[in-house]
Amino acid sequence: MVITQTVDIQADRRIFLDLPPELPVGKAIVAVIPQIEKPIDNTYEATVKLRGLTKKMGSTLRWNVFLK
Repeated sequence: MVITQTVDIQADRRIFLDLPPELPVGKAIVAVIPQIEKPIDNTYEATVKLRGLTKKMGSTLRWNVFLK
């Protein structure tokens, strides 16, 4: 028997499982498989996201200064 359920992991990283009564009692394997985001194919989109991330971190570096 395989049971699959998608859950949102909260900040405290705790989940609680309510198992169906027809599940046999005894040892079981529980696997947590994180959903991995698809890589960005668009280089421009990746650059814009990275720029936004650096701005949030407080970076004031500009491209003309970086290239010197």
